[in-house]
Amino acid sequence: MLRAKENLLFYLESILSENQGYLSKFSEDCLEKYLNNFYLFLEAFKEMKPDKRAWLTIDDLQKIKIENEYDLQHLLYAALRPLYGDIRKEVTEDSGVGAIRSDLKIPSLNAVIEAKCSRKSMNMKMLTEQIEADIVHYKADSIYFYVYDKEKIIKDRAAFETCFNRNFDGKKIRIVILQPVNL
Repeated sequence: MLRAKENLLFYLESILSENQGYLSKFSEDCLEKYLNNFYLFLEAFKEMKPDKRAWLTIDDLQKIKIENEYDLQHLLYAALRPLYGDIRKEVTEDSGVGAIRSDLKIPSLNAVIEAKCSRKSMNMKMLTEQIEADIVHYKADSIYFYVYDKEKIIKDRAAFETCFNRNFDGKKIRIVILQPVNL
């Protein structure tokens, strides 16, 4: 009887650990899909006219702009918080050669999200160097770069994505690029 109980407990623990792996993979796939479709949130939030009975007006919503990485980080955090309750902003850790600070960290996924926002003084080389430095320093299993390229410094998106969307040094690296269009 005791042996059967031990076998049952072992079996249940193995099922639970398999499901945790599945849930973690599922959750990470959801994060990647969400980041790839974050522009839909921005579009619905900023460009769709609110109902005439709403207190918010289209003018109120148009005042919200992404001017720098901190604005982007704030919106990403707010949008991801309901999905990932353990998400944290501005997490500082020791990299072995100094302190590094990730924009967003999701401990349950061992994932980091770095918000990048192009500016007039930035060029392609600067952006690439920032991303490469972050890849080397972060110890997370997955690193996501969300690049809000408002200055459109990335000319060949497909090549840029191909260059970075890969595994490196045991880390899953993904880059998402949003180049907003204002008509």
